[in-house]
Order: sequence, then C-alpha cells, then structure tokens
Amino acid sequence: MLEFNNYYIQDQENLTDLFTNIFVIIDDIYNDIIPITVSNRRNIKDSKLSDSEIITISIVGELLTIDSEKAFFSLLKR
Repeated sequence: MLEFNNYYIQDQENLTDLFTNIFVIIDDIYNDIIPITVSNRRNIKDSKLSDSEIITISIVGELLTIDSEKAFFSLLKR
C-alpha cells in the first residue's frame, strides 16, 4: 500500500517548490500504479508532457482554487 507519511512536506517557499513537491509525489505514485498498456502506448515518444506533469498541473490548479484554465495559464506565464 502507499505510504503517505513518506511524503510529509514541511515548508513551501514559492509556487515552484509547490509544483516540484507535488510532482515528485504524483510521479512516484503514478509509476507504481500505471498499467503496462498505458506505459507502453505507441505515441509516448510524441508527447510534450509526461502524464505525471499533466496530473500535477491539474492538481495545483485545483489547490489554488483557480476555476478558469485561462486564468491559471496566465498565472503560470508570470
């Protein structure tokens, strides 16, 4: 089973740290539960972002309670 106590985060200095910490957690969990058919799909080389990166972006957007994708993207561009 997943050990959530291993992922205790003490401080968040800025948005970059938040993204990094959440990405590490998501990537570890995702790689543990990903089915073989998904990890060996044909178009994996053509992707610009990994599945873990996409999930991380979605989760951070939800955590920041930004409802609009356009507003979230403009925040990320700064």
